[in-house]
Amino acid sequence: MSSVKTATPDGWAENFSYDYYRKLLRTLWTNYEVCTLSEYPDCRSNGKRVAIMRHDIDVCVERAVEMAKFEHEFGIQSTYMVIPDTPLYDIDDARDQLFEITDLGHEIGLHCDLDWETTDDWEGEANIDSGLSLAETKQIEDARRQLESIGIGPVASLSFHQPVDRVLEGPSTIVGMVNAYSWDLMSAYISDSAGRWREGAPIERITRFGMADVLQVLTHPVWWAAEHNPPIERFLTVIDEEFAAVNEQMYNELVSIGPKYGDWTDQMPSSTFTASRWSKRTTASS
Repeated sequence: MSSVKTATPDGWAENFSYDYYRKLLRTLWTNYEVCTLSEYPDCRSNGKRVAIMRHDIDVCVERAVEMAKFEHEFGIQSTYMVIPDTPLYDIDDARDQLFEITDLGHEIGLHCDLDWETTDDWEGEANIDSGLSLAETKQIEDARRQLESIGIGPVASLSFHQPVDRVLEGPSTIVGMVNAYSWDLMSAYISDSAGRWREGAPIERITRFGMADVLQVLTHPVWWAAEHNPPIERFLTVIDEEFAAVNEQMYNELVSIGPKYGDWTDQMPSSTFTASRWSKRTTASS
C-alpha cells in the first residue's frame, strides 16, 4: 500500500489501540454504572448515574467480537448496533459472530440505514414527535423484522446510520425501541465517528462528564485494533482485508463512513464488480 498524504483530523485520533480501549472501559466503569441501551429506562427510574456504551457496526463484525470480549472481562454490557441491509456485510453470514456477542452478555440493536426523505416528500405525513415520515417508520419496522429473522431479538434498541438533524434529540422510544438519539441520551455524548473524537480525548471527556447523570459513548469497531494506526491507514487496511473488490454501492458506503480528511479514496480496491463474491451481499441490500 502506498503512503497516504499527511492530513489532520478535526478531533482527537491519537490512540485506537485495544490497550487504550481497556483504559477507557476502566474509566467508564469507575465513574458510572454501565447498562445496555434497552436497559436505560429502568436504570434511570432507579435514579442511578448511568453510561451507555454503544457500538455501530458499519463494517468489521469480527472486530466487534473482540471489543465485546474486552467488555466482558470488565463485567460491562454494551449495545452493538447492526445494519441488516448494509452492502458491507451479510447478517446471515455474520449470525454466529452476532450470537457470540450476545452470549457474552451484550445486546444487539438495530442500526437503521434509512432512505432519508426531504420534508417536501412527507409534509403532512410526519410524526411530529419522532421527526419521521410514515415511509421512514415503515422502513424501521421492516429493518427490525429483517434483523430478527436470523434469530436475534426481540430487538429493543434503535440508532440511525448517518442521521439527519430532524431526528436528533427525539423521543425516548420509536416504534417500541429505545432511541439512542433521544434528547436525554444526547445530553452528554462522545463519539469516534469518522476516525476521530470530535470532543477531544475520550478518557478525559468521560472524567469531565463524571457528574453527568447520563453519558453515551459511541464507538465504531472498524477504528480499533491491537496496535494503534492512524485512522486513514487503519481504514485502508480493513478494506484490503475485507474486500478483494468493491462495487459502486460498497464504494459509496465506504466513502461515507471513512475519514473526512486526507486523500485516501484512490487507494481503495478496484471498483470492478466481482459477481461470484458479492452477488449475495448486494442482493440482500437491494
